[in-house]
Amino acid sequence: MPTTNFRNLLYRAALPLAPSPRGQMTHNDHGHPIDLRAYERILCKHHVLGASLLLNDGDAYSAVHTSTAHPRHHADADTLFRVASITKMATALVILKLAEEGAFALDDLIAPLLPDTDALPALQGITIRQLLSHTSGLRDVPAYEQALRDGQTFHHVLAADGVRVSSNAMSYCNLGFGLLGCLMEAVTGQSLESVFQSRLFQPLGMEATLDASTLDENRIMPIARVLPYHKGQDVTITALGRRSIAQADPTRHFGHTAGAMYTNCASLSNLLLIIANDGAYAGKQYFIPASIQQMKTQHSFTGPASAPTRRYGLGLVILDRPDLSKHRIYGHQGFAYGCVDGAFYEECTGRQVIFLNGGCSEAREGRLGLCNKELLRWALQKEIPSWK
Repeated sequence: MPTTNFRNLLYRAALPLAPSPRGQMTHNDHGHPIDLRAYERILCKHHVLGASLLLNDGDAYSAVHTSTAHPRHHADADTLFRVASITKMATALVILKLAEEGAFALDDLIAPLLPDTDALPALQGITIRQLLSHTSGLRDVPAYEQALRDGQTFHHVLAADGVRVSSNAMSYCNLGFGLLGCLMEAVTGQSLESVFQSRLFQPLGMEATLDASTLDENRIMPIARVLPYHKGQDVTITALGRRSIAQADPTRHFGHTAGAMYTNCASLSNLLLIIANDGAYAGKQYFIPASIQQMKTQHSFTGPASAPTRRYGLGLVILDRPDLSKHRIYGHQGFAYGCVDGAFYEECTGRQVIFLNGGCSEAREGRLGLCNKELLRWALQKEIPSWK
């Protein structure tokens, strides 16, 4: 993954070596017809391997499921995608719901709420709000992935060198969002899956899960890194995902709430809708409006505030990009194993752009994937306005 400017330039220079879907795509579309030729040009430019797209302006929608032949990535209305860090929006909503239930307050320290943390100085002084906004000072160190592979507790990670720095400037951290999952199980005594189903997925009518061990693997879009591409190494369910989380284990379940949700575009549309409507969904005020307003308030940013990069609320990316829209855009991206997913809505209009895929160019501008950038510009400036 091109995580620095230099690596990003090298990656973009080498992209012609990646598999091309040109001439290999078939589209299954529903709803308002879109300019498929323009959409396909974007897919080819960014080497997309299988995808689902949902555009919605509140009055009409367009859903397009695109399959590629070589390598084979099949998509249809029943396909589920691992949406990577888009999961963080769902995690933030569940945390907000638990706070409304009185389980904790966002400015509570997390250490007293987790098991056996007295001997972990790395966790001291960190609030739930800081974890939600990536301002805790925690860092993703190699011990994080190692502990997940070995089934160790979060205590092993938090005892590792370099896991926390003194600065509380924004530093994107999957471990921090993973600890929020441990918090959920610790305060409720319920499994993560039960907490998410009861507080979010079922009320919103989402087909979604954090427990991939329950899924029919044939329904899952395989994910492949397009550069470098390795035939036969597509990912559907990771080794961690094959372990059931049906029973609560608040010291070990820190590998799910940062990026392990499986779902589809229609379900993500419902999730975006409740954020856009300040907690209202299907005629019911499910969240207190002030909770969602906190989620949408900028709490941190990467780089200068004027830079075309990512600002962050609580589990929510904030885009102020006049080159994409005259309105603010909210949502989240998901990068994992080669996918470059995006789920966004436009403030004031509520127009949605949701894009899930099985592999894509990971080139980016600042923190924004170039494919997501181009799709947002095309959808919000050209395609959806043409529907009127």
